[in-house]
Amino acid sequence: MEDELVCDYDSTWDTESDGEDGGTETGSRRAFPDKNKKAKTGFWSNSSSRNIRAAKDMQNYRHNYPNLNDEDCTEDRMPNLKFYLNEIKSSPDDVSIETFHSEWKSDYKRLERVHSYIQWLFPLREPGVNYLATELTKKEIQAFRENEEAKRRLVDSYELMLGFYGIQLIDRETGEVRRAENWRERFANLERNMHNNLRITRILKCLGELGFEHFQAPLVHFFLEETLVKKNLNSVKRSVLDYFLFAVRNKRKRRELLGFAFQHFEPKDKFVWCPRRIQKRFKNKAEASRNKRDGEKREEDESTRDEGSPFDADPRDESSSADSDPKDEGSSLEMSTLNNGDHADNGDTDHSGSETSTLKSDEEENPIKPPENVSSKSDQEMTQVHSDEDLKNISSPSRKGTGLEKVSESPKHSLKSSPRTERAGKLPRTKDNTGLGISDHIKSPRDTFSTGLLVKLVPSDTEDGEKPNGTDEAELMDTHPGEA
Repeated sequence: MEDELVCDYDSTWDTESDGEDGGTETGSRRAFPDKNKKAKTGFWSNSSSRNIRAAKDMQNYRHNYPNLNDEDCTEDRMPNLKFYLNEIKSSPDDVSIETFHSEWKSDYKRLERVHSYIQWLFPLREPGVNYLATELTKKEIQAFRENEEAKRRLVDSYELMLGFYGIQLIDRETGEVRRAENWRERFANLERNMHNNLRITRILKCLGELGFEHFQAPLVHFFLEETLVKKNLNSVKRSVLDYFLFAVRNKRKRRELLGFAFQHFEPKDKFVWCPRRIQKRFKNKAEASRNKRDGEKREEDESTRDEGSPFDADPRDESSSADSDPKDEGSSLEMSTLNNGDHADNGDTDHSGSETSTLKSDEEENPIKPPENVSSKSDQEMTQVHSDEDLKNISSPSRKGTGLEKVSESPKHSLKSSPRTERAGKLPRTKDNTGLGISDHIKSPRDTFSTGLLVKLVPSDTEDGEKPNGTDEAELMDTHPGEA
């Protein structure tokens, strides 16, 4: 199947014209297309006739104007070289090269308005709109390339015009460029005045003629990036693809720039600046590069994961270990509290220092030891019942006037006594203690009970629920009322 995008006026992909890398295409089979052969309808003509004209123009330039016969040129007839040596002035502006560089450099309005200076600054072997300017000849080109002063001033002219377009030359050796500080203002001027596209094409051609071919690719790449990637200079984009790109004489650089353009051009099916087979090659190359990057990224992620896995395991182990320790300590503390249930602090007891140290030592020696001899729940409940009823009896309104209301204000002065029915079963009344009662022990409203008595009212830490000295709490209350 015939590729409709193949053009007879583009030798970029012809293997027979590899000599073009040296600056010529004279050996190409497409350098002199058959004039009687009708040009193929391809990408140079499906959008506009301008494309076919651009293809012819740029290939004619790259092949050094094969149909142009230079007249005999003597050294006296080299006006372009003399102008750059500051020996003559331009016409019709009557400006020397030194004056131009010093006075016109930042005069952007004059650079935009005047159209006769560009042919003197960047001469070509083809005529321009200024008929007073002279075209280059082969001998003049050779002499210009050999003159360092003229070449230095040519770079100055190039830098001056780049500034006018909002571009900065950052390397005079490689031709690398970037945006200037005033790029927004100058880009806007480029968008408004499209005749500058013709000027830039002339500049690129002149650089190739006078020994600065290596400056071409950096400038074209800059414009491709601005138009296709950053979406600026929309009115310049077509000239970049039709003219700027194909002004690059180095075939390898030109192919690279076409690949960059295809990569960033959208939609891809509208890209008409290279054959279909080349586009397929670009797609395969881009896919291979993408797969390679993805593979390297996966390997890097796996390597990072493998290196990080030992460190990921340790925090979990430490976390689980740290979580288990508090639980053990908590259960140990709870079990120790249960083991000493007789000493549970309900706000009624006063623990001594010896009891606290004993409890602490028991916890340290037996942190998980189950309770062995714990008082029965009923005894604890009975004690609580005693406390509640005695407190009610003391603070009862029927006792009003006896002075007991002062005692009820402090929980430490509460008397714990068993109900009468329970006491009857444990301590029968005798004639010795029949006359004793709670009121018998209170001499006056000022009398209070000491904390020593309260300590004795709480059951001691004894095994198997034994009473201290065989006496229950009721006996202590009745028989030692005044112990301080």
